[in-house]
Amino acid sequence: MIISIEKSEREHRLSRVRSILKEKGYKGMIFVADSYLGKKGSLRYLFDNHLIHRYGYGLVLEEAQHQILPSGLHWCTDRRVPDTLFPKDHEILEVVRMLKQNNITDGVVGVIGLNNTMKLEDYTYLKQELPEIQWVDASVAFEEVRSIKSKMEIEGVKEANRIIEAGFDSIIKHIRPGMTEEEAVSIAYSTVHALGAKDTLFLTLSSEEPGAVEPIFLNPRPRVIKENDYLIVSLEITGPSGHWVEHSRMFCFGHRDEEMERLARLVAKGIDYAEKTMKPGVKVTDIQEELEKMAAEAGTVCGHLTGHGIGMDVIERPFVARQTGTSFIGVEVPGEEDEPLLYLKEGMVISFHPQIMNPDMKKSAYMSDVFIITENGAKRLSTRNHEVVLIKGR
Repeated sequence: MIISIEKSEREHRLSRVRSILKEKGYKGMIFVADSYLGKKGSLRYLFDNHLIHRYGYGLVLEEAQHQILPSGLHWCTDRRVPDTLFPKDHEILEVVRMLKQNNITDGVVGVIGLNNTMKLEDYTYLKQELPEIQWVDASVAFEEVRSIKSKMEIEGVKEANRIIEAGFDSIIKHIRPGMTEEEAVSIAYSTVHALGAKDTLFLTLSSEEPGAVEPIFLNPRPRVIKENDYLIVSLEITGPSGHWVEHSRMFCFGHRDEEMERLARLVAKGIDYAEKTMKPGVKVTDIQEELEKMAAEAGTVCGHLTGHGIGMDVIERPFVARQTGTSFIGVEVPGEEDEPLLYLKEGMVISFHPQIMNPDMKKSAYMSDVFIITENGAKRLSTRNHEVVLIKGR
């Protein structure tokens, strides 16, 4: 079990981050993290800190690096983390002090999370105290670096996948009509946490109509599973190393609906296409385009985000989605800055999850798998097939 990173791995990650400093001409880099799922992975990547609540900063300079956390987290933080400061006043004041102590009062400083995570009052203070510095969002540059996983990270992904599949196996053994969705997935929480999972995000898709699933992701509900229902269960967890994985399959509780089964086969066809197609050099927007074409030919609709990178955050670049002209960093489609991340590379980890819907949005199908991009193509981590899991009344 990978519980903490080795010194050599930490130095490797810091070296890769400092390569951005050199390439972009930044005098420093600030990493903004929040305990919200999907916005804290930068601190785990740099400092191996599993941020369980609140927020924090990372500061990387040419010769030093520091994690700067709220004083209250002195009593509630990961003790494995070196280079951590707990200022008694405020974190952003400490960031400013550290920059001034290192004679960084002008030039360009890159900020990961500037446009979608940093608090407005903190950004306002930075501009007030260091008006000669140009603050630029460096999120995409960082995403390009962390999109390529090290050997140790790949092992962490594989470990997390073993855990999540054990959780899914427990659901298959446990679930039955008459349970609520909450009861049905509850055993998976126990299973994955007992095996070392840290964060969890469990979602379900269902419908009040038998033989249907509406394309809406929600937390498991107190809705009772009935005979002839369909249910989609999506599990997302971090393993002990902090890496996210996803696993989703479909359940039928009695009579198989012909249209639901057709939609499920289209999803399976899309995943099979991805497994055969995702190789280094392939453009992710081309994959999305092909999935949309397949869906249209079948008289159905394809979801906007068919897949994405996954790692220390649950959604990372690259985005397997249609490219747009947006300049907003936090939008989950390839934007103006994403050109270097439009092509798959060896070492990327991709969560691929086609969502196929009828035009009236009354019936839909969805499944997900995690793939590692190798020099020879995509390696799917799960051996589970994509047939709808039939659960008979017990």
